[in-house]
Amino acid sequence: MKTQHMTTKETAEYIGVHPDTLRKYVHQEHLPVLRFPGRRKWMFRKDLVDQWVEKRSEPQVYINDQLEKETENQEYGQIRVLQP
Repeated sequence: MKTQHMTTKETAEYIGVHPDTLRKYVHQEHLPVLRFPGRRKWMFRKDLVDQWVEKRSEPQVYINDQLEKETENQEYGQIRVLQP
């Protein structure tokens, strides 16, 4: 099976963000990108983008501004916030 590649514009449309936001994700959120020496053009592998989105969409539980590592079968007290 051949790996599908997307341009910056195609990838931004695929995940539903503006291309500037996509660039921010590359620089600040470690979105995987392929960049070839001597070229300014970025290419994104669809399978790596899917993995990145899936990992970022896992809920995280914060209690009193502290990230809880263990989230299964626990009862929580005061504040419970789920963030994607």
